[in-house]
Amino acid sequence: MTDKFIQFILKNNLFLPHEKILLAVSGGVDSVVMADLFKTADYNFAIAHCNFKLRGSDSDDDEVFVGELASRLGTKFFSESFETTAFAKGRGISIQMAARELRYSWLENIRKQNGFDWIATAHQSDDNTETILYNLARGTGLKGLQGIPLKNGNIIRPLLIFSREEIEWYLKINNLEFREDLSNQEDKYIRNKIRHKIIPILNEINPSLHKSVRRLSDISAKTNRLLDYFISRDLNNHVYQRDGKTYIPVNLILEYPEREIIIYELLKDFGFQSPEIEDIAIGLEKQAGKLFFSKDYVCLKDREHLIISRKKGDVKTEALIHQEQKEVQFSQGLIRMRAFDIEENPDFKTDSNRAYLDFSLLKFPLKLRNPIDGDFFFPFGMSGKKKISDFLIDMKIPRTEKKNIWLLTSDDKIVWVVGFRTDNRFRVKKTTQKILEIKLLDQTG
Repeated sequence: MTDKFIQFILKNNLFLPHEKILLAVSGGVDSVVMADLFKTADYNFAIAHCNFKLRGSDSDDDEVFVGELASRLGTKFFSESFETTAFAKGRGISIQMAARELRYSWLENIRKQNGFDWIATAHQSDDNTETILYNLARGTGLKGLQGIPLKNGNIIRPLLIFSREEIEWYLKINNLEFREDLSNQEDKYIRNKIRHKIIPILNEINPSLHKSVRRLSDISAKTNRLLDYFISRDLNNHVYQRDGKTYIPVNLILEYPEREIIIYELLKDFGFQSPEIEDIAIGLEKQAGKLFFSKDYVCLKDREHLIISRKKGDVKTEALIHQEQKEVQFSQGLIRMRAFDIEENPDFKTDSNRAYLDFSLLKFPLKLRNPIDGDFFFPFGMSGKKKISDFLIDMKIPRTEKKNIWLLTSDDKIVWVVGFRTDNRFRVKKTTQKILEIKLLDQTG
């Protein structure tokens, strides 16, 4: 097993023999075996341990055990205690996420301060299987199917070649002591449910499950590298920057099949996720002026480009329209208004981007806003009221598009689902004398 360990490190160029490695050791089976393999292979290493103070005296006993292990192996020992629960509460994150943040931040500081080249964690092949299944359950693309990377910045995973079974065998024949974390047996954590309930069933179907998943992980990584090469060679030189914005030619994307994948690769660094990518792909050949949002960026679908810019403050979710206003700009485009007597244009015709309303029924200022739960209106041409959510379903508007839907309201009553349907209560009737015409224009119109 030591030879297999050394060959894996050499084959994947994880580190050079003379480099200094900081081992993250919890005291569990995997990290104890990793430390012993580093010692047997005669590599230059030290041990670091995080005490997260989550298991009472057991956490302190783990720290003592790892310190004694470092002493037996004749290497330097670093340790730190954290108030993990308080940190998680202060940041509004889970205990697991807090422990991860604290761990990697501290390890990196130790690495820099003491001249280590790499940080090694004891993730093994079964961990990789669990990660990929977890990613599949949450929904993932190629990146998630790659699982745990061998290298990630200054972090390396030299045990990914081994299964849990192999590691336990090594532990047994070498009579190595370890600390058992009983929380690993609890099914309240999703990963433990995958480990204890899902993987045993999959192993019945395919006894070579971990080998198959490793193969999938390898194929996904190679496919992703090939895709990166293709994007770099054929697409990136057509993307340009101007005035702090990124311009991506729409026609370039339309030349290729599987446009969602192309868009994802071009926009992934801006934080756009699958729902937004799907919406952008659908909107490529539609009207210009549509906006799509990630956490920090806005993507404008112009006539010829996707234009990516960083958000400037919060995106407006409402706007007031006063009676004297002629137009108002908002995320979906430009609204232009005019009021006229019905005698001026008795034969007007409506369309989805134009609304004609009985002026006398409106109370200014009107308000443009996004839908909220419970919104309803009385759709023109239909009898009775309808929830906005049900109306959007009937119109086959994806749930992810809800943030791009705007409502025009008067005195909290919905007047127009902008770009779709007006409300029957504000329709032009035979008794109407004055009409408000509202036109929706795209951002470039």
